[in-house]
Amino acid sequence: MKKKLRHYIPNVILTILLVFVMMGTEVVILADRIALNPNTLVYISDQQKLDEKGYAKLTDYFRTRANSTGIPESVFLDAFTAEDLRSGIAYNLASSLAYLKGSRAEATTDIDFTKLDAAVTDFFVQYAEENGYEQDEMFQQKLAATISEAQAQIVECADPFRFQTLRANGWLAKGRTAVGYLGTALIAGIAGAALLIVLLILLNLHQAEHLCYWIGLASFTAGLLLAAPCIYLTATDYFSGFAFKDPQVFPAIVTLLRLLTSRCLTIAIVTFFVGIIGMAGFAFIRAVQREEEE
Repeated sequence: MKKKLRHYIPNVILTILLVFVMMGTEVVILADRIALNPNTLVYISDQQKLDEKGYAKLTDYFRTRANSTGIPESVFLDAFTAEDLRSGIAYNLASSLAYLKGSRAEATTDIDFTKLDAAVTDFFVQYAEENGYEQDEMFQQKLAATISEAQAQIVECADPFRFQTLRANGWLAKGRTAVGYLGTALIAGIAGAALLIVLLILLNLHQAEHLCYWIGLASFTAGLLLAAPCIYLTATDYFSGFAFKDPQVFPAIVTLLRLLTSRCLTIAIVTFFVGIIGMAGFAFIRAVQREEEE
């Protein structure tokens, strides 16, 4: 005898709500545990050799500037090494993420420019003495401007993910506010999903096998909806079409976005197959029930 499906409309409504709660919770997990995980950015930095690419940018910059200023690139590069830049990148990543998560009051850089400042100053003083230039106020202004420009370029190369640019524009502070709600959103998502499942259980107390169907359907749909944009972004290599082509920033940002897309797709596939298992479980139970009825 065929069993009538009870409480169809309430089950459909709860299932639709569960789909969106599951998707939202998974996106929050992706942001909190992967995108804002320092290990993720360190991994990308190491994999893409962002320190080496940044130092190559610095070398090109100072070499090009040497043509117009007459200051050899070695004055800067001998005083600021690739290892110095690597340390600066690592500190910037840790500081910026700590600020976003609320454990630091400011997102700052911590680069020691002592050797660089001394090297540039020594070059200016030696050049002035050899050529009979007076070390007057204009001399000091030119020296200060040169040091400031060099420091600004180094700070930029120590920030491949552009956290300091976001800070200057006020976006990092807004991001800090949003990130502060991630923990609450995660708890709310888990609690919301649990509540919806409990309500589905109560609606299907006399047809427990249908619980597998509704929860399976929600999981299947959530996985499918999450997977669709990820598959599109991956198949079209969407992020490679970004307009900016900075040799250091481009691989940093694009690799991060590709990694997040990959992780999101993995979560979606797992969710999708959990849904298939749930619906397959329902189909199996119903088949057994039909055999017993016959």
